[in-house]
Amino acid sequence: QKNGRASRDYLRRRYPGIGFFSLWWKNYRHFLSFGRVLVDRAYAFTGMLGDVKFERDGHEVIEEVVAGGKGVILLSAHLGNWELAAYCLGGYMRGGKQVPVNAVMFKGESEKVEKQLSKTSGERPFNIIASNDSLQASIECKDALERGEIVAIHGDRILGSGGIKVPFLGAEAKFPIGPFVLAASTGAPVVFTFANRLGVRHYALMARGPHYFQFGDRKKRNEDIRKWVQMYSGLLEELLQKYPLQWHNFYPFWDTEEGTGW
Repeated sequence: QKNGRASRDYLRRRYPGIGFFSLWWKNYRHFLSFGRVLVDRAYAFTGMLGDVKFERDGHEVIEEVVAGGKGVILLSAHLGNWELAAYCLGGYMRGGKQVPVNAVMFKGESEKVEKQLSKTSGERPFNIIASNDSLQASIECKDALERGEIVAIHGDRILGSGGIKVPFLGAEAKFPIGPFVLAASTGAPVVFTFANRLGVRHYALMARGPHYFQFGDRKKRNEDIRKWVQMYSGLLEELLQKYPLQWHNFYPFWDTEEGTGW
């Protein structure tokens, strides 16, 4: 099963020298962690989860950049449970009005979340931009940012071949460049944002930034992008030291041109 193989490949890199039985035990716990996240999300979308406690670290930077009036990019990962955080925290306010949140998702992900959101009562917590058509998704993201809205993107899943390889957990891995090109072309601030599960109805919400990415010399464009991607991948690596079983990115990350998976 490809998701199981992808999990074990990641776990071997995260835990170099891991033994056979320890690997399979962590493999089981890896999918158990993913299942808990899915259950939490489903309960939240149907109003059955109850109150969720968030430990916030640096979250005020999001409110500050939103208050500035510009569109904002929240760059996250398939780590923890960002959809739940976006749902439970509600919208950010600017001038007494709620600022729309747009979540960019792959087709498989967006279909599952759309199905769950259809069961919610009241106003939807965020809009979904399906990224199966990269050009259309890029246009929708730019339009949303121009309207001063929030665009939430995962930076750890390749769409097509638009990626760049950087060192990650001991080997070269390809990360998407789209979020960084979007930021540089629009001038939108970027905040690295992650939501990790601490326990039952208990999450840690971390935000770092804002970062402003701008292209300089055209000849150094790839160098600029590599530097920005490494900043993101380095933070992701740090978080995987703390929450190793919460990276639910089940596809062959170190050996792929296109990502499918969950």
